[in-house]
Amino acid sequence: MDWKESCRSRLREHLDAHGDIAPPWERFPDYERYTIGWRMGSGEDWLGMWWVFLEQLAPDRETRVAYLRRHPPAPITWAEAVHKVLHPTEERADDEDGDEEDGGEEDGGEEDPSAAAARRSALLEQGFIAVDVSFTIWLSQQDGVRWPWESYETPEKAARYNTRELWFWSRQVAELRRGDGWMPPAVPEGWRACATALASGDAEPIAPRDGLLSLARLLCAGDVKAPWQLGLELADFADSFDDDMGYVDAFRLWGMSAFDDAHQLRSYLEATRVPPGWEAWIAEQFPVD
Repeated sequence: MDWKESCRSRLREHLDAHGDIAPPWERFPDYERYTIGWRMGSGEDWLGMWWVFLEQLAPDRETRVAYLRRHPPAPITWAEAVHKVLHPTEERADDEDGDEEDGGEEDGGEEDPSAAAARRSALLEQGFIAVDVSFTIWLSQQDGVRWPWESYETPEKAARYNTRELWFWSRQVAELRRGDGWMPPAVPEGWRACATALASGDAEPIAPRDGLLSLARLLCAGDVKAPWQLGLELADFADSFDDDMGYVDAFRLWGMSAFDDAHQLRSYLEATRVPPGWEAWIAEQFPVD
C-alpha cells in the first residue's frame, strides 16, 4: 500500500459530522506554515489525508466555499493552498515543481508576485484567510491552561522545541493576568527562574547571553522584547540554533514561529519602534506577506 492509499484508508475515521476533515491550520494551529512538522509524523499524515479528501470533494465552487466556511479562516501563509481549494482545476506555471502534499508552494515558481498578492487580497476580503488567526483557533481548542512544565522539564527546552505553542500560551496567560485574582500555580524547581515573571509580568533583569532562558522568561511575562529594546546590536546575531544561542538568535527563533503575516509583524515593529538599521535583517529573517 503506497502512502496515498494509506491516507485514503484512514480518512474516514477523521471525518466530522459534516463529512469533513478539518483543514491543517485548524487541526494544528501550533504548526507554522513551513515547519518540518508538515513533512513528518502526524502533520504529514494529516496533510496527506487532507489532500486526499480534497481530491474526492466535488470541484464546484459552491461545495468548496461551503467546506471552507464550516471551518476557521486560514492564516495568510496558507493563502495559496486556500486558493487551490477554491480552484482545483486551475493550473499555473509555478505548480509544475510543487509538492501537492505540502501545499504545492515550493520556492521554484516564477510567477509574478503581484498575482499572488492579488489572490491574497481577494481571499482576505472574502474572509477565507485572516490576520493573526492561528492564536484564536488555538485558544478556542483549550480547556483551561496547560502549564508548559507539564511537558518540558526546563524553560529552555520549551522555548527551543515548542516555541509557537509557548507563545500562544504566553498570550493566553497575559489575558488571565489582567483579570482579578491572578494566581499562577507554584512552578517546579526546573522552572524557578521564570516564577517571578509569570506571577508579575516583569521578566527583568534579562541576561542576553542566555538567549533561550531570556526568551522563556519574557514569554512567561507576556512581553517579548525586541533585541533593540534591550540595547543589543546586529553584531550580537550569531546565526545560531544551538542550545547556547544568545538572545538575538532566540528572538529570531521566536519570530519565525510567531508571525504569520506582514500586518502582525508590522504591528509588533511599530510597537517596539524598530530602528532603521534592523529593518533589512527583519525582512530577511521573517519573510511574511
